[in-house]
Amino acid sequence: MKVFLKKARARTTFSVLDPVKVEPLELAYLKAAAEEAGAEAYIVDDLFGLNEPDTVPDIVVLTGYNTAERRIIEDARSYKARFPKVSVIIGGTHVERNSRDFHSPHVDFVVHSPDLLLFMDILRFIGGNLKELTPSGFDMQKDGRWIIGQERPVKKMSPIRPDRSLTDAVIGLTRYLDKGRVALVKGRTGCPYKCDFCYCRLINDGIHIKGSYGAMLDEASAIDSDHIWIVDDIFLSSRKDAMEFIEAAEGRVLKPNLIAYLRADFILNNRDLFCKLKECGLSEVIVGFEATDNSELAAYNKQTDALDYPDCVRTLRECGIDLTALFMVSPDYSISDFMRLARFLRENQIDTYTVSIITPIKGTNGYEEMKDRLITDDPERFDFLHLVIKPKLPAPVFYMMFIWLHIGLLKSGRIRSFIRQSLMGKKTGRKMTMTETND
Repeated sequence: MKVFLKKARARTTFSVLDPVKVEPLELAYLKAAAEEAGAEAYIVDDLFGLNEPDTVPDIVVLTGYNTAERRIIEDARSYKARFPKVSVIIGGTHVERNSRDFHSPHVDFVVHSPDLLLFMDILRFIGGNLKELTPSGFDMQKDGRWIIGQERPVKKMSPIRPDRSLTDAVIGLTRYLDKGRVALVKGRTGCPYKCDFCYCRLINDGIHIKGSYGAMLDEASAIDSDHIWIVDDIFLSSRKDAMEFIEAAEGRVLKPNLIAYLRADFILNNRDLFCKLKECGLSEVIVGFEATDNSELAAYNKQTDALDYPDCVRTLRECGIDLTALFMVSPDYSISDFMRLARFLRENQIDTYTVSIITPIKGTNGYEEMKDRLITDDPERFDFLHLVIKPKLPAPVFYMMFIWLHIGLLKSGRIRSFIRQSLMGKKTGRKMTMTETND
């Protein structure tokens, strides 16, 4: 049984330079699960030049971000046209809360559970090695109609670990801004916080699962990379978490360089631990500050205080930990609101940051509440770089101010280094072949 595992990707404004280019970790998990189920699995990803092998697939599995929704359906249609007998499975985090949007005549299964054991059962069922399969955690098309399965969240971290042959093959092409050879590691599922705009807190039916820091470090230490990006929505959520991580890391001779997400209130409340966290491998922190005005933060249910943000920035700087600061601008912003954010960046000497446009994501309550205000339904516009709600300012003025904020990034040595590396890479870089990845 041959299985193609493909990540459908939509082009964005940042695709020109690809400031963040990392392995499709979900496909590495699916590959490991598929092979454990007895399948011959191949990863397909245009970003890394991972092309299809010269063979006919029995099953095609498609995943992708919210921006790739239409691309996923189009890929399903294309595969069905090329291989009429192929079974098409669609899944991933975007599908979890939007499964019915993928009920296409070109699709056979829509999986809305993160349970890899369920995925394995579906493969065995298609391959004829499982006689019955009750829809639970997935929807199935049968005789032209869709059978809807109930929710099936997972209650503990999966015992299946990702297939790292993918990591080994593409590691030389990966980066996080100016940092190269970056591998991804996942340590927990979901998020314990309740920010209103966040989609990730809703996955797995809202059930948050914390993993083991020891197991996470074991996995990270076995990877041949220069940096490990912990892609959990939150790395440490309490002082107890921090102490558990320190205890797990202290006895290790080799400590991987970690990039991880932390909240501002955690940094403030545990500032005495950060130099120790640096010693244990924490080299860069990504912090979702979101806004510099407390009324905005209250509207997001962020539960942080913007007055604390300068202390957070100072704590990281004093301990030698790099910071990537995340901010959002609202369609309701005036010019003075943009100026206020620029002033905050300047006064706090924040030179590595992202600014996104508030975008309601399908599958959240915010999307339903703002649905009537949307000015587009094109998934590719929901990339946090385009207006999907009519702005208070004239749109050209809004975009001018949005771009102006990003021009400030050119003052950053890290950003200039990334741009040089990116331009050189386009001249000298090469893509991996599917054969190399599966060797």
